Amino acid sequence: MKILESKYPLGSLPGQKTAGRYVDKILKENVSILAKNVVKDMTYLGIISSSTLEVGTGKSVFAQQLAELYLAELKEHHNMDLKLTLDNIVFRPKDIIKRSFKVPRYSIILCDEWEDANYWSELGVTLRQFFRKCRQLNLFMLIIIPNFFQLPMSYAVSRSVFFVDVRFSGEFDRGYFSFYNFSRKKTLYIRGKKTQNYGIVQPNFKGRFADGYVVGEDAYRKAKLMDLENQEEQEKKPVTPLQIKIKLFYKLHKHFIDIKIKDLAAGFGIASRTAYRWLTEQEKIQNPDIAVSPDNINYLTGGDGYPSNQPEGEDVSDDNEPILYRGVQNF
Repeated sequence: MKILESKYPLGSLPGQKTAGRYVDKILKENVSILAKNVVKDMTYLGIISSSTLEVGTGKSVFAQQLAELYLAELKEHHNMDLKLTLDNIVFRPKDIIKRSFKVPRYSIILCDEWEDANYWSELGVTLRQFFRKCRQLNLFMLIIIPNFFQLPMSYAVSRSVFFVDVRFSGEFDRGYFSFYNFSRKKTLYIRGKKTQNYGIVQPNFKGRFADGYVVGEDAYRKAKLMDLENQEEQEKKPVTPLQIKIKLFYKLHKHFIDIKIKDLAAGFGIASRTAYRWLTEQEKIQNPDIAVSPDNINYLTGGDGYPSNQPEGEDVSDDNEPILYRGVQNF
């Protein structure tokens, strides 16, 4: 079926035969439920990945079209006129929180795929922060990841409302997707993770999507290239002798826990106050979502140790079945 006929007159999209953008009807019905109920103090997480090749299947195109569809349904149900722009798209997990507070309430935040050495640890930390700090913003966050089974279980199973597998078909033909609702993605993750088997459970439905970026392909690719260049520049910055000294101090303290901080500080020729500041800064780098200060260091350890501050595990509920998708299709 077609949506947004006035926004996309004939000739404005690749291969277009009539006005509007094509969307899958069943996908639209399910997304409509999300848009209708977001005002009930809801915050959504949707996951998009690929079971064929991890790159090049059209995940970014599909994600932008899904976001546009959601915003169209938001206008239909609540008369909220929100648009998808580059302001709604980030390329690194660490940018999600900051961007979430810049976009209007009920907006989309799309974290596009970009994998590096710290990708998965950074994503896990950011998702914890997002649900702690940004839940009141009632956002719909879409994350594009290379591999569904590499996502931490708490988010793959309990936090996310759906998973979409965007895949090739035939001879590397793009434009195909499979949709898994809350319960089926849970089964897929639990039963399929060990063997990386996406075929262990059938999706709720399969569909097609057409080509075409929402924010404009040239603008999108330029923004993504700039992000890559900025990251490369940051990685080129030399490490200073002081940074090396601080990291060494932190590692020695962590490894030799029987050495008092004041004694280690004396060996480095620094004051105890400076030592606590170094340890606090490094602990924040290692665990950015944990509140750490010299005060709670002294309180917890009597001034001679340092808290480990390991992130707490996430609880996973097996009997949390949402209302989503009921009455839309007999799954």
